[in-house]
Amino acid sequence: MREQLNFVDELGDQALYKKRKYKHLMAHTYNWQVKNKQFKVGDLVLRQYSITHPKDKHKLSPKWEGSYRVSRILGPGTYELERMNGETIPRTWHASNMAKYYV
Repeated sequence: MREQLNFVDELGDQALYKKRKYKHLMAHTYNWQVKNKQFKVGDLVLRQYSITHPKDKHKLSPKWEGSYRVSRILGPGTYELERMNGETIPRTWHASNMAKYYV
């Protein structure tokens, strides 16, 4: 037992190394599969219907609504939208909830 107590720190270091290696592998796999969406000011986009109408969610509800124009870029992946008549939408939108609209 006393001999095994000498190796407790070493076993803890090995466990910490395995934990960090696993986290790195998981982050790498996630980042490899994620496709970043980037929009420019003036791009036409659609936004997810289920976010703006959470109670009206059923099998035949539309997936997207729009079209909207990107009016400002507030940060990485965060955008301010406006309607086609120039009226600004009061909240910000993340790129994961938007899709490019092709005319």
